[in-house]
Amino acid sequence: MEKIRARHQGEKNIYVHNDLSNAAHHFKEQIESRVKAGDRKGIAFDYMACLIMLAFTFEAKINFLGHKLVTDWEERQPFHAKLAMVLDHLKVIPDWSARPFSSISTLKDFRDSIAHGQPVEIVFDEEVVLPADEIDRKIDLEGKWVGYCSHENVFNTYDDIESIWQDLITRSGLQIFDTITHGSSGLTYIERFVEKA
Repeated sequence: MEKIRARHQGEKNIYVHNDLSNAAHHFKEQIESRVKAGDRKGIAFDYMACLIMLAFTFEAKINFLGHKLVTDWEERQPFHAKLAMVLDHLKVIPDWSARPFSSISTLKDFRDSIAHGQPVEIVFDEEVVLPADEIDRKIDLEGKWVGYCSHENVFNTYDDIESIWQDLITRSGLQIFDTITHGSSGLTYIERFVEKA
């Protein structure tokens, strides 16, 4: 069989924050569609998935900016240290008590409650006063993560993360193209040959 030997040269820039951001956007659209259709069965899991993707997206975006802008960037350092380095480099002084930056702490708390998945075992013995028709109510078995999964929180967080990203990109001087996965390559012919059996 005749084959060609060639030199393949090029470059690839694969930026996972794009894929994660697209996943978060996908879940956001799924939620919007389901709410519009009145289909809320299991929607907390869509909220959960969207928030997880937003948490991963934001950290990946910070890693991207750190890689591009900060000398001797170390991706494996704690999240808050990485975030502080990028914000300091871009001369951003965040107000952590207000949106959009307050969403980062909430998102990080949510992410940690999921990612570190520790068992919670609670023993209780309490006297309660309830309306008679609630005496047979079920025990609350929701995990901490459920509290983060309100429609308002998910959509506010989505908007806040996008707002922060746009501001950081503008301050960085990077162009949008610089943030997108891309690559190019070419082949240089070396020789034709017949492969011996």
